[in-house]
Amino acid sequence: MLLTVLALVCGALAAVLALAAPAKAATVHGTFTFQGASGSTTAETFATGVGTPAACPAPADPAKPYVKARLAVIDSATGGIAVLADTVATGSLSDGPFTRALDVQADHSSLQAALRTFLPEGPLDGRYELRLFCRTAVGAETEQYFSSMIEVTGEAWAPIAQLTTLLEVVSDPEVPTAGGQATLTATVQPKDAAGSVTFQKFVNEELVDIATVAVVGGKAETTLTGLAATGNDSLPVLVTFTPTDPEAHTAGSFVLSLVVVEPTATPTPTGTGTPTPTGTGTPTGTATPTPTDDPTGTDSPTPTDTPSETGTPSGTPSETPTDTASPSGTGTPAPTGTDDSAGSGGSSGGDSGSSGGGTSGGSGTSGSSGGSGNTSTTTNGGSGSLAATGASAASAALGSLALCLLGAAAVLQNRRRKAKAPRP
Repeated sequence: MLLTVLALVCGALAAVLALAAPAKAATVHGTFTFQGASGSTTAETFATGVGTPAACPAPADPAKPYVKARLAVIDSATGGIAVLADTVATGSLSDGPFTRALDVQADHSSLQAALRTFLPEGPLDGRYELRLFCRTAVGAETEQYFSSMIEVTGEAWAPIAQLTTLLEVVSDPEVPTAGGQATLTATVQPKDAAGSVTFQKFVNEELVDIATVAVVGGKAETTLTGLAATGNDSLPVLVTFTPTDPEAHTAGSFVLSLVVVEPTATPTPTGTGTPTPTGTGTPTGTATPTPTDDPTGTDSPTPTDTPSETGTPSGTPSETPTDTASPSGTGTPAPTGTDDSAGSGGSSGGDSGSSGGGTSGGSGTSGSSGGSGNTSTTTNGGSGSLAATGASAASAALGSLALCLLGAAAVLQNRRRKAKAPRP
C-alpha cells in the first residue's frame, strides 16, 4: 500500500514538472456568474452568458481594448486549459462590470468534451475551476482573470461557493550557491485565505519535508540551508497550500525548480607592497659658462719695411719708403651678448678701429669708440691704438736707416776726394 501511494505521488509530481507552465504574474481578478446555465455536462450550450462584478483590467495598448472574454475549464492536476466558449465581441470590457452573451455561433464545446481532454476515461466527478479571460479583438489575453468553481456529479454540474486559491513561490537569491542558503516565499491568493503552506524537496525520488508554515497576510516563508550544487539539473521544491476550510477555499500547489551553482572561487590577491617612491634628486643645473675674459688674441706681426734702392746710392735717398699699413690685430673678444643692438654697436666700433690703423697713425685713436660694442663678439676697436704704435715704430726705424745711409754716403764721398787728390 505504501509503495502504491509513493508511486502515485511521484507520478503526480512528474506530471506537474512536465506540464506546468512557467510561473506568471497571474492574479485572480474576482469571481463571475453564469446566465442560463444548462447544468448538463453533455449540453452543447454550457450557458447563455456570463457576468462579472468588476471590469477587465486596463489594456496595455489603449488602441487595443479588451472587447470579449473567453470561458475555459482548468485541469487542477496539470494546469491545462480547455476552451468552452467566447463571448460576443462588443465594446470595451474595461469600463466597468459587464454581462456578455456567449457566442453560440462560434466554436464551443460541452463541458464533458472539454473535461475529456484531461481525463480520457473514467468518471468525471469532482470539483473544477472555470476561468474567464479578457481578450482583445486579435486574441491577446490579460494575465488577470475571473474565477468560479463548479462541482460535477455524474452528468450534472452546479456552481459552488468555494473560491480558488492561486499559489506562487519565489527564491531569494534566485540562484543560490552550494553551501549557502535560499529563502523561499509563498504568496497565496486570495489574500484572506486561511491555511498553511508545506515546503518539500524531491531528493533521490523521494519527497523530503522542509517545513510547514502558517499563512499570514497571504504569505508564508522558510529558509533552505546546506544546499548542494545541482550541476546541469535542478532541485524540485514542491509547495502546497492546505486551506483551513476546504469548503471556503481550494487547495493549491506550486513546483519551484531551484538551480544551485558552485560558488565562484575568489583568488587570493597577491599583496602588492607599496613601492618606495624613488626620490627625485635635486637636478644638476646647467652652469652658466663663465666667459674667458682674456683669451690670447692672435696679433698679426708687424711687417718689416724694406727700402727700395735704385742704382748707386747717392747722398740723398731716392725716395722715402712707403709704410705698409699694419693689419688690425685681433683684440680681446668680449663675452657673447644677447642684445642684437649691442652687437651692432661693437661691430661698428671694430670697423672704426680697423680704419684707424691706416696710413695716419693718429686717427687710430678712434678705435676707442669700439668700446660701445663691449657685448659684441666682433673684434674690439682697441686694435686702432696698436696700429698707431706700429706706425710710429716704423717711422723711427726708417729715420735711423736714412741717417745711416747719409753717414755711409759721406764716408764714400770723403774717400773719393782723397783718391783724386795729387800725391806729394
